[in-house]
Amino acid sequence: MNTLSDQQNRIQNIIRILCIAAAAAMIVISITVYGASVPGYAVMVLFLLVYMILPGLLIIKAAGLDKGQRITTLALALFAGWSIDLILYFINDLTGSNILLYTVCPLLSGIYLVKIIRDRSEDPFRGWKPLETDVWFCVFMALILLYCLLDTQYQYLAPELSDFTYMNPDKAYHLGLVNSLSHDYPLESPWINGRIITYHIFGEMLFSIPVRLFGLETDFVSFSFGPLMTAFTFGISLCSFFTEMTEKKERAGLYCMILLLSNIYMTRNLRSSLAFKFILENDNSAGYGIAAVLMTIVIFDKWYGSFEAGDKKHRIEGIICLLFIMLTTGIKGPMGAVTVGALWGTFLLGMIMRKMPLRSILPLMAYTCGFVLVYFTVLGSKGQTNGGGNSIISFASISNIAFWKKPLIEFLKSIGMPYSVRLMMVMVVFLIFFFTVYFLPFCIGYIRELFMVLSGRKAYEPARVLVYAECAVGFIAMFLLNYSGHSQVYFGLVTVFLAPVVAYWFMEDMEDKAESPEPGRSGTVFKICAGCMCICLVLTTASLGVYYCRHIGNAVEAADPGRTYNKYLSISNDEYQAMEWLENNTDEDALLATDRYYSVSLKKYSYENRWDNRFFLYPVYANRYSYISGSGYNLPAAEWTLRRDMIEKNMELYDPENEDRGEEARELGVDYVVVSKRFTDAEDLTNGDYSLCYTNDDVDIYEIKQAS
Repeated sequence: MNTLSDQQNRIQNIIRILCIAAAAAMIVISITVYGASVPGYAVMVLFLLVYMILPGLLIIKAAGLDKGQRITTLALALFAGWSIDLILYFINDLTGSNILLYTVCPLLSGIYLVKIIRDRSEDPFRGWKPLETDVWFCVFMALILLYCLLDTQYQYLAPELSDFTYMNPDKAYHLGLVNSLSHDYPLESPWINGRIITYHIFGEMLFSIPVRLFGLETDFVSFSFGPLMTAFTFGISLCSFFTEMTEKKERAGLYCMILLLSNIYMTRNLRSSLAFKFILENDNSAGYGIAAVLMTIVIFDKWYGSFEAGDKKHRIEGIICLLFIMLTTGIKGPMGAVTVGALWGTFLLGMIMRKMPLRSILPLMAYTCGFVLVYFTVLGSKGQTNGGGNSIISFASISNIAFWKKPLIEFLKSIGMPYSVRLMMVMVVFLIFFFTVYFLPFCIGYIRELFMVLSGRKAYEPARVLVYAECAVGFIAMFLLNYSGHSQVYFGLVTVFLAPVVAYWFMEDMEDKAESPEPGRSGTVFKICAGCMCICLVLTTASLGVYYCRHIGNAVEAADPGRTYNKYLSISNDEYQAMEWLENNTDEDALLATDRYYSVSLKKYSYENRWDNRFFLYPVYANRYSYISGSGYNLPAAEWTLRRDMIEKNMELYDPENEDRGEEARELGVDYVVVSKRFTDAEDLTNGDYSLCYTNDDVDIYEIKQAS
């Protein structure tokens, strides 16, 4: 027996070592093949440690939250430190000095280290050994790191290594905001008076701090370090969530692995998960948003236990919970809205069942005010709307992204199915592709749990009820609301990443009853659900394998320095050299105008389509202001006339017949006009206001002379 156990331990240790080696190899490939910066990695690792984790640990220690699971302590500390950084950012912006950003977090880190050195017994990570880490968690972390890298660093070859480099315009937009935030907030557009550029601002604000303080390149911070931080943040948060919220805590790593293999939300095609694309490919910080949602539930669970017991520690725990809600909102507004809406549902149901005291409404109102403060002041602004179209209601329009919807409806019509039956079938099939392996246990478990709680057969546990409420609010919002762009998906992401824990609760419950002396129907239900999950898991794992194989091939192709790209989705070496000249020879607060405002051929270009307005690649590489980029991109589709006016105003700066172009540039605050000769038949713009200061085969740069 001992021999078998020893063999299992050796095999598990080998797997752990292989996972660690694989992660190290991925980083080495990023450096040696794709040109990631070694000093940059070192600075960002120190930033993560000194500016986030250690200050966060000090806060978590003061709240008494460092006594439980190590992974939970680490995840809570990460987000607590993130909140500290954002508070310092806003204070810094008010004072106009970087001194607090430079000093406060290192000071807090020093205080924490001194405390730990004085009393080693207080170190929450004392005695931890990497080779004792759950083997399933190790495999999970290695695989999601690869997933994160395949569509970021492994698609992005450093521009100085090749003649042309692929540039995802969506990512470039976010990098432009990081550049701008490294100088100032708010990001007001000079092209549209009163418009403020806002997006998933707290993620970009965090990354802007090392750009501001240490002069790092934004493309490195996002494309090279970003995937590592996404994998780290999402991985530890998910494992912590399953550890804290399930009965069989030793299975947390296995639960994480099943979630990855389940390839949930396969609606666009059979190869890839829409959910994983949004949270792991680093486009829109959704991975950080989901991780923040998970840890908000964990801290809410701990806070409510202290609150109900009358423990004074609940005060600081409540403040941390408030910070997490505000952080979630600032990273992803829809996810913050789902969290707060679900908190109200949890409270109202608790009041109806007389399970929550009336005094619970006071912290709930504070959480709501925190959400409102961020959503309507930081994320919202004068004249800006997040709605899509003229109505905020659009029933089930989200199902239009399903690749199978049209053929299914045509088939049902051909066999004479009534309209109501067709709608029901579309909904059922959507749910199957949405939840994949969790479809059956989630649906049964959700209804069963709701019935048992309402009937009093199960205790009213606010954290669990919050999970059920968030699942409902997220799904209903995704199906009913008409939100901006693809942001409607983010409501559903909350549901799809909370559904697994509901399924695990149900399966654990059924498993325990099936193992009892008289299992009854429980054993049958457990076997049916487990069997369906396993069958579906085979299919989704195969789908995930196809995704990995396909994208590994893409990564290998992208690593070829001689590869050519679509000119609308790439930056040339000459363009990059021009941006390096700007970075080295202009003031860091310079504002650029650029005519690279399209990602498609002009034959296909339209004002109405905001996705055509991709004119922010230059400021990204010059590490300069990029206000023009967000002005059109962040407008709802229905306001395309504003986008047209902005673009036409910009084009006046490029009109050689416009004698007032210099004055107009000064009114907008533009310092340099960048001409894209790869895309346009550029004429000489030199006059009394425009001075040609740089030229090469692809780019001309004109400096705007100051008014005399």
